[in-house]
Amino acid sequence: MQSGKPRKSVVKKINIKRREFLLKSPLLILAPHVILKAVSKPSSKINDDQIPKSVGVDELLKKVPEPLIPSRPDLIEIYRKCWKIGLRKSELGTKENGFVDWYIDAAFDNRIFQWDTCFSVAWAKYSQGALPNIESLDNFYRKQHSNGAISGVIRKNDGTDDQPIDSPWFTRNNLFAWIEYEYFLITGDASRLPIVLPILKKYSNWIKMNRRHSNGHYYWSGWSSGMDNSPRSKADKFYPPYSWVDYDANEALAAYYLAKIAEQLGESKIFQEFQGLHAEIKELVNREMWCKEDQFYWDLEKDGSFMKVKTIASFWPMWGRICEKEHIDGLVKHLNDANSFNRPHRVPTTSADEEKYAPEGQYWRGSVWAPTNHMVVKGLEANNRHKLAREIVMNHLNNISLIFQDTGTVWENYSPEYVKPGKPWAKPDFVGWSALGPIAQLIEFYIGIKLDVPHNKINWELLTTESVGLRNLKFGDSYIELIAAERISLEDEIQISVKTSKEFFLSLNNGKKQFEKNIPPGKHEFKFVGRII
Repeated sequence: MQSGKPRKSVVKKINIKRREFLLKSPLLILAPHVILKAVSKPSSKINDDQIPKSVGVDELLKKVPEPLIPSRPDLIEIYRKCWKIGLRKSELGTKENGFVDWYIDAAFDNRIFQWDTCFSVAWAKYSQGALPNIESLDNFYRKQHSNGAISGVIRKNDGTDDQPIDSPWFTRNNLFAWIEYEYFLITGDASRLPIVLPILKKYSNWIKMNRRHSNGHYYWSGWSSGMDNSPRSKADKFYPPYSWVDYDANEALAAYYLAKIAEQLGESKIFQEFQGLHAEIKELVNREMWCKEDQFYWDLEKDGSFMKVKTIASFWPMWGRICEKEHIDGLVKHLNDANSFNRPHRVPTTSADEEKYAPEGQYWRGSVWAPTNHMVVKGLEANNRHKLAREIVMNHLNNISLIFQDTGTVWENYSPEYVKPGKPWAKPDFVGWSALGPIAQLIEFYIGIKLDVPHNKINWELLTTESVGLRNLKFGDSYIELIAAERISLEDEIQISVKTSKEFFLSLNNGKKQFEKNIPPGKHEFKFVGRII
């Protein structure tokens, strides 16, 4: 993880009280977009007559980045359709529920869900002011208990917790710190960081005090893990398993990003606290949950023995950044194994060699889901396995595209064996988190462009010979266009065109070589071979 003392903050701390921040409409202090007044009826879907003209469908599509993939008009069509559905499925807060004026919704039912919202913000962050995004998290922060607890599911009608605090499924995947920091990288807006850090520190400490066994491992239920009917667990029980590998890794992920936020703000004590927690979880999981013989992480029984049910939950340690090279190598073998996770549609949530694997999906007994796929590819990215991450994204998008051609929409989940939505129960128009693939993964893995606005840097993993690029990409206070020309092979010289009104640093990787260059303002063409010419 990080090492040494936290560097001096590059942003000024903002003197805003947390209570004022949470009660005040975030539309006034965060990303600029239209302010909507709360409506009187509970949690209404936003209707056409309530959408401001500035965020109508046509205007929305003009404001978001424009992917350029001449060979894949099918993916561009899905990309645009997901933005349209996302706008339609966004919701308005009410006086009764106390939510923010306008927020991205999970598109599931009359409740908001913690990990659904975080994963939805992961694509909505590209709305560039046209849709609500990061402020959707404030619906949860506003409802934080005095002891630090935050419910994983909150009712839209009145803003109350869906479950009592001692329920096995009270809380959910702790992804707040990750998506807050990712939003900061994409936008350069640091205004939220000093405000959310104490909220998320308190939440993490509540989890540590109330969802951790004496052996150091965390525990929750099947519903809390998000994998409701997974064969590894019971949906409504803390046990089995006794110790949960995904919750351990999830809290390591939260600690990693809390330390990064603290480092950014110069909060040395908080930095050290969460750096220490991350190291502690890493040592514990690798000592007790890794099976060298199986080359896999397992949940644990009460006596510490392995509970060997092979599911996608065991890949969370990659994203939590608690794996060493030997662990990554083992996990990658399972991802590439056609008998387990390398099925026609990658990545099934239950391994194909498990007895209860369901070829049509059956929810979490095999279905391919946007959040767990995103977890896997983000974990591979964190461990420099970019090629495999892109292969999984390509497979996922290709399958989504074929199903979109038949059905005209994106789905809650998909069959791992057939070119069909998951059966039974998969919902259509699921934007919601199913826009992760067609929007976020298309930009970040298929095209390969990732922004680091605070460091004035763009990272481009250009792992395709197709012509790809982005137009109308907001980069701080500027807009940038990046296009790579078509090539015959990955080894051929790379020709890119750039249009920018500001200087920035470009780091480009073709899978074999790294190229770096300061890009001055203006319109340019560059060629990258063994050196920049």
